[in-house]
Amino acid sequence: MAWLMVLGSAVLTTVAEFHFRELYSLKERTAERLSLELWETNTAFWALRIVGAAIATGYFFDIGPPLILNSEVAGVVWGTLILSIVIIIPLGSVFVNMLIECGALEFVGTLARPIMQPLFGLPGRSALDGAASWAGSFAIGFYVTRKVFERGGYNKREVFIICSCFGTGSIGTIGVFAAAFDLIHIFPVILLAYLVAIVVAAVVTIRIPPLSRVPEEYITEPNVEPNLTGSVGGYIRLAISEAMEESRGTSSVRAGWKGLIDGIVLTATITGTVVAVGTLVLVSYHNTQLFQIISTPLEPVIAAFGIPDADVVASALIIGFADMYVGALTAVGLAPMAKFFVILVVSGQILFLAASGPMMMDMFTDIPVRFRDVVTIFVTRTLVLIPISAVLTHAVNLVGLL
Repeated sequence: MAWLMVLGSAVLTTVAEFHFRELYSLKERTAERLSLELWETNTAFWALRIVGAAIATGYFFDIGPPLILNSEVAGVVWGTLILSIVIIIPLGSVFVNMLIECGALEFVGTLARPIMQPLFGLPGRSALDGAASWAGSFAIGFYVTRKVFERGGYNKREVFIICSCFGTGSIGTIGVFAAAFDLIHIFPVILLAYLVAIVVAAVVTIRIPPLSRVPEEYITEPNVEPNLTGSVGGYIRLAISEAMEESRGTSSVRAGWKGLIDGIVLTATITGTVVAVGTLVLVSYHNTQLFQIISTPLEPVIAAFGIPDADVVASALIIGFADMYVGALTAVGLAPMAKFFVILVVSGQILFLAASGPMMMDMFTDIPVRFRDVVTIFVTRTLVLIPISAVLTHAVNLVGLL
């Protein structure tokens, strides 16, 4: 299924680009049937989808150089990332779309408005995006954000903030890291510290460049949440009322089916990019010293905050930009404080090149999200998370849990 998605995306994107660039025009009826407007993109992503299709074909048929077919590359990109995306997004889209169509966005949005607006400058409805990432996957969180963005529920700045501050590693991801680091016995503590770290990091990063400079523009008619005042009971009654109003006349089956179709199309559009970029990044990591060299200036910073094994920790944080899982797992075998610190920072960096970075760029080309934006946000979040995570690590160590 993954291979067909990657291959189909490359073919349909090529057909769409030929059609819209008038290199070869199809009949309008044929273009509509193929939904070519969904596959139109820019030259860079067109090339990435074609390259991704070629690499995916090599993975699927086990044909190609050992450089990419070894388990350290193919096992991560094809066996873990793509497998997760192809399963999680379409199935998650079914239930997320049902929730949206049945009024969950209005219900959660109304109740969360007093928190999301003053802390993060976001509509209350954005709490559902964060919850989807937190409980399921950043891919589902991105899907929710895309759906609401298309409906005028978010402007461009809000999309940037949600994806780069709330598309976090999920509870399951934190559990995997805790188990790999032999820290599963303090999993609730790790989870609480992680929640504190990403909330504080979000409060800080939304108020500094580049997020503070993203224009507040909409791509369709704005659907802005009104300002509300009143008692807790009034908020709850309003939340129920708005949810019921939105869900009136909605068919759960129809909403679920539409979510499945949307999820499959969305997955197909991003898988080629993820395969291409993820493979390139992991080949570079395993065959060059690029990321280790880049991490050298970060070592004294980590050491200054009293985190042991500063050289390996610094390397893990930089490698986290290539792939969150690879970055975190390079810290296996370090001191408990170093492991705890790495879990908090790497999981909170959010944007990494093997999946979430190219996914965000490909899903939000109408903003647009550029590579330099992903790099800048990654660097900013890392620098903000280091002191926050160091304080939390020392606090947990002080009470004897590390």
